[in-house]
Amino acid sequence: MGEACLASGIYTAAFPNLISDPMPYRHFDWYTLKVRTGSERKTVDALRHRGFAPYCPTRNERRRYSDRMKVVEAAVFPGYVFCQFDVQHKVPVISSPGVEYILGFADGPTPVPETEIINLRRMIDAGASAIRSLAPGHRVRVTHGPLEGVEGVLVRDSAADRLVVSIELLNQGASLHIDQDDVSPVERN
Repeated sequence: MGEACLASGIYTAAFPNLISDPMPYRHFDWYTLKVRTGSERKTVDALRHRGFAPYCPTRNERRRYSDRMKVVEAAVFPGYVFCQFDVQHKVPVISSPGVEYILGFADGPTPVPETEIINLRRMIDAGASAIRSLAPGHRVRVTHGPLEGVEGVLVRDSAADRLVVSIELLNQGASLHIDQDDVSPVERN
């Protein structure tokens, strides 16, 4: 639909600056798009192709495969992309491949202040990464190391970004320190 519509003038009639100005939406608000997890790169490319200015912070991450470890580029916020556009003309954005919806409340999409995007870019460029909110009492699963697959309850968050997890074993508790990067929250049914 994209190139055929552009060639036929459907988008250019509704959005005359889309082709002539390479970034026509740079003076509009930023919004957070929920995208299919794993399709962040494809969505960013599609949005750029349509003339938008998307931002998807990434970082290099070590991934474990069955036969090796590999460093891959991963989204800092999996499933989310920031994009600058006119919310009154959102159809080209929400019809882009991978886009599910625009985050917001009942009254519509909620803009992200530009200062937050600027600060986020600066922090990511300085090496920051996202932190998951794992509060005491949440069930977590170990994702790496010798205890991979073990589930437990987060007991407390101690200093130095380490977690203490209680593992219920034979109706008794055991706890250990484990890196936050080695656990993930367990989805509740």
